[in-house]
Amino acid sequence: MGGLYARILDQSALTRLVAVCGEGDVTARNVAMALDVPFYTGARYRDMLADHPQIEAVVVATSEWAHAAPVGACLESGKHVLVEKPMATSPSDAVRMVHEAGRTGVHLMVCHSLRFDPRFASMRQAVARGDIGEILHTYSRRTSQPEAADRVLGRFPLAYWLLPHDIDLALWASGSAVDRVRAYARSGGSRRQDLIVVVLTFECGALAVLENVWGSPTRSGRPQNQLFTIRGTTGAVEVLPYETGIAVYRGSDVAYPDTSVAPDVHGQTEGMSRSLIRHFAGVVRDLWEPLITPGDGLAVVRVASAVDESLKQGREITMSTMRDV
Repeated sequence: MGGLYARILDQSALTRLVAVCGEGDVTARNVAMALDVPFYTGARYRDMLADHPQIEAVVVATSEWAHAAPVGACLESGKHVLVEKPMATSPSDAVRMVHEAGRTGVHLMVCHSLRFDPRFASMRQAVARGDIGEILHTYSRRTSQPEAADRVLGRFPLAYWLLPHDIDLALWASGSAVDRVRAYARSGGSRRQDLIVVVLTFECGALAVLENVWGSPTRSGRPQNQLFTIRGTTGAVEVLPYETGIAVYRGSDVAYPDTSVAPDVHGQTEGMSRSLIRHFAGVVRDLWEPLITPGDGLAVVRVASAVDESLKQGREITMSTMRDV
């Protein structure tokens, strides 16, 4: 994601890429070389900020478990920050980020990028207009491959991995806070967790079922199957994110090129990732209010924490009993 955001920042007329700092020396260095900007290794983000005082904003796209330190350093330096989801992998880290952003008076935004997918934006607009009446139920399904899980296993609770996408969508669409959380998981071979199913009860009375599965074998077709539906008292909205509108068949294989996240269109990166960066640049320039507030990011982290706690305790968790620790 860091490489993707760097390319978009370099292409955009609203931004100028100043420098790249990365833990993965080879990958990050190659990105910096390709875009002809200085490169800083590992934890040298403080040196990067000191060497380039003209930096106004920083995009933090480190691994999920490594957001807290660089975000804290950037906020402390008075830089606006766009951080990959989830904001943090603990409520306490997320709370510190929110407080520091408030103290320094800078913008802190989380990459809940699906809000910039026109399909999900249209879903939100339909619900806000009252097209489907009062929300009764939300359902989401998001699957991934075991190979993707291998990158993160054992590094942080998997409640913070894929679920934040769908937690944020459910919160955003409903406009209501979560009251209670019950989570279930299944362990596969060698007791390796390979799915999480969550039931959320909202303060408005609506229910949400969030399903994440990454334990099934990789297969041709659409291994990253996704679905998001909202049902109300007078109608429903259904979003099919995996329907890209194009299929490429090569012998026995089939591919579905990206047409929404970050498609390449005539040498330019388009899609919701570009819309996210453009929106953040406008927020930094006070052109419009942020679509994603620090409180939105914190709310997702708190629900993810409750999911993890429910899995550990094997019972329903009431959000009012959760502490930011």
